[in-house]
Amino acid sequence: MADKAKAAEAKAKGNVEFQAKNFKEAIKHFTEAIKHDPSDHVFFSNRSACYASLEQYDKALEDGAECVRLKPDWPKGYTRKGLAEFFLKKYDDAAETYKAGLKLAPEDQTLKEGLKKAMDAKYEVPGAGAGGGGGGLQFDPAALTAAAVRNPKIKEYMQDQELMQKVQMLASLPGNMQQQMIMQMMNQDKRVLELFMAMQGIDVSTMSGEDFDKPEPSPAPKKKEEPKKEEAPPEDLRSPEQKEADDWKTKGNELYKKKQFKEALEMYDKAIAVVPDDITYHNNRNAVLIEMGAEHFDKVLKSCQDLIDRRYEINSANPGGASFEKVAKVFQRMASVYEKQNKYDDAIAMYNKALTEDNNRSTRNALRECERAKEKHEKEAYLDPAKAEEHREKGNEFFKEKKYAEAKAEYDEGLKRNPKDAKMYSNRAAALTKLLAYPDALRDLDECLKLDPSFVKAYSRKGAAHFFMKEYHKSLQAYEQGLKLDPENAECKQGRDQVLAKISETSRSTEVDEEQVRHAMADPEIQQILHDPQINMFLKEMQNNPQEAQKQMMSDPKLQEAVSKLKQRASSAPARASHRSMAPPRASLTTLISFVVHV
Repeated sequence: MADKAKAAEAKAKGNVEFQAKNFKEAIKHFTEAIKHDPSDHVFFSNRSACYASLEQYDKALEDGAECVRLKPDWPKGYTRKGLAEFFLKKYDDAAETYKAGLKLAPEDQTLKEGLKKAMDAKYEVPGAGAGGGGGGLQFDPAALTAAAVRNPKIKEYMQDQELMQKVQMLASLPGNMQQQMIMQMMNQDKRVLELFMAMQGIDVSTMSGEDFDKPEPSPAPKKKEEPKKEEAPPEDLRSPEQKEADDWKTKGNELYKKKQFKEALEMYDKAIAVVPDDITYHNNRNAVLIEMGAEHFDKVLKSCQDLIDRRYEINSANPGGASFEKVAKVFQRMASVYEKQNKYDDAIAMYNKALTEDNNRSTRNALRECERAKEKHEKEAYLDPAKAEEHREKGNEFFKEKKYAEAKAEYDEGLKRNPKDAKMYSNRAAALTKLLAYPDALRDLDECLKLDPSFVKAYSRKGAAHFFMKEYHKSLQAYEQGLKLDPENAECKQGRDQVLAKISETSRSTEVDEEQVRHAMADPEIQQILHDPQINMFLKEMQNNPQEAQKQMMSDPKLQEAVSKLKQRASSAPARASHRSMAPPRASLTTLISFVVHV
């Protein structure tokens, strides 16, 4: 049973902490509010904002998605979800989320800006995206200047030279170190986070709007306001006919939004009757016809082409009636019709013509979307499971004849025809293994197991690929996963025994394979460990002063875990193989440490 009183009390505490930028404390209070009333979407929205402020975007996305699920007609929920997706670099998802929010609130500025940034990042527009090299945040003076226009606080911060030097210094740091330093700097100066968020197009002041209760400030003494001089409105240079036509157009637009298409047509026809030499009214009319169905498409294309043919005639009769911008919109209208007809080449041609008339962001994005739609359409049109099976059989024949390159080519074609065939990925992986392309084989096997997690042969082939790459710990893991599914599988048993024998041989050797060490160094998990400054200092200490390093390790669980993982990679976990000793050979670890320190 929900306890709304306790939930409201916890929410109020969370709001106060958020205003003070104590985000971790705020999260605790919002979590308590959720426990008391898990059906309130605002609690999830508020907690999502806190997680986003702490750059914990996975959690921010979970809360944003839950907020949207609980209240799908609340636009701010889409803002929360889209923001998290953007910083997780899920630009397609973020764009779709912002679009869904704009259907509910077409004029919402935060949603509009979010969609713009997501689309820019999606198409790799310079300066866009959720951070630069290494996953960090970039210093973007242009974005900061734009934020200062919207938020006077940001403008005030930018005048503090010492603060701006700190921000530039933080922006130059690599991703992991940058995040740590930002969190430390936030404790000293809360303005740092606001500036970084402003550069990403996020105004912190908007994150505590309608769903964060602000404490009421003490009333300030009222000053006598001087009467403002009213500025004279700009002179309306339209003719009486143009004014009348625009009135009809406005009524038509309102009816169009209400999907009252026949009535909207009547309004546009009246506008055209008053001012026939203005493309805008004709183009709006064509938009209505498109919405009325495919039977009107040819009529729209004919009308658009007529407008383009008469553009100079229209401009002579009414200067500006066929301006470059207006003609560009006619080409866009034609492009939208061709897209709906799946005539993507014609649509792309129209978008390019529109860009020659008016090169704007909206048209560029529409062109890219059309190109993606064309690619998707062509892939879907090429699908044919029956032909895919023919290519698989041909590939199998080539494989038996040891013609591995030809076999791969057949599997390539088969996957184009049916990209959901798990066995085809496994077969191609076998051919790639024979061609010594082990990383490519592993990618195919991962895809195979995504489609069919119970496919034992894929685990067997994965174990073999890792074995040939001298990644014995991963090889052993793959064989064991296969044996969990089929304990009597001969290939997995034989592969596991081969790996265990190799690990045993390695553990007895005093020499370490340099190639094996290099593979270990390329492992993402090892890379993460080695980027930790504390671990790096410990490894150097291990080389220079082993006894002191041992003392440090014995008293620090983090160091124990890191060293354990390094040992496993350096010697491919011989302890796990023999089940007799928990201490891998010293030679392997020493070699790896030496490698780490000097490379």
